[in-house]
Amino acid sequence: MQKFCFLGVIFLVLGQLNSSMATAATYRKATEGRDVVKKKLYPKRKKMEVSVPNLGIVMNQSYVNTYLIGGGLTYYLSESWGVSFDAIVGMNSDKGERTCIENFYFDPEDEVGAACSAVDGDPSQLEDIAGNDNTFPRFGPAYVPVREINTVLMGNMVWTPVYGKQLIFLNNTSYFDLYVELGGGLVMSTFYEKRDLLANGKKPRDVYDPSDTAEAATANDAIGATTAEVDSYGISGRPEALNQNNVMLNFGIGQKFHFSKRFHIKVYIRDQIILGTAQGFDNLLSIMGGVGFRL
Repeated sequence: MQKFCFLGVIFLVLGQLNSSMATAATYRKATEGRDVVKKKLYPKRKKMEVSVPNLGIVMNQSYVNTYLIGGGLTYYLSESWGVSFDAIVGMNSDKGERTCIENFYFDPEDEVGAACSAVDGDPSQLEDIAGNDNTFPRFGPAYVPVREINTVLMGNMVWTPVYGKQLIFLNNTSYFDLYVELGGGLVMSTFYEKRDLLANGKKPRDVYDPSDTAEAATANDAIGATTAEVDSYGISGRPEALNQNNVMLNFGIGQKFHFSKRFHIKVYIRDQIILGTAQGFDNLLSIMGGVGFRL
């Protein structure tokens, strides 16, 4: 009798387990599986997004700071693909390095000590040392190729392979897209060419001859610019500014955070190649961020 009771208990337990497994196979929580992510709170298909303003900076320029401000429109053909148009304006300012090299001293006997004028175009240090004749030291500026970005117009294909949700402080849910853009456009810029001879026709620097001869004096006088030759150093001594329009290729990657049903914040990096320049091409690496809304 005990043996039959024991077998009955075993069959009863196995039956309960089988019933539980069958129930588990048919019931899934709402938070399980891919469908909870697929059901997007912020769908993109046939939606228009306006991003304005977008603010940023070009990160890889040696002699100028270029701050960027602009806006863009994106229309999504599907949940993954869209097309965008951007218009960006650049605001340029000289870095200290540019001011220094354009006011660099030709100081063959190391009389000044400092490498360049601390104040743009300030000749007082040279005048104090060289005297009224202003023979040496002199200004020996360097004018390297510099491009100042004024306007960028471009169109891109936008691919959004990632849509996700995440918890913030285990309390609130944020929604985001990770996207890639590829396209091209037009860059309008001001370009300053490299200058090998100053406006006074002299070399900015050369081999100095310290001997006290007429030949040495003639050779030395063909170097640099005196403080009176204000068109041959500083901003006034720059080569002619050239307005150029160049085709540009763009590759970018960014992340967009959605909130309040129709608004977003985004941060993105762009690598842009300007074609047809004096060096063959110029490369600009920029980082930008902005806010926007969807229609």
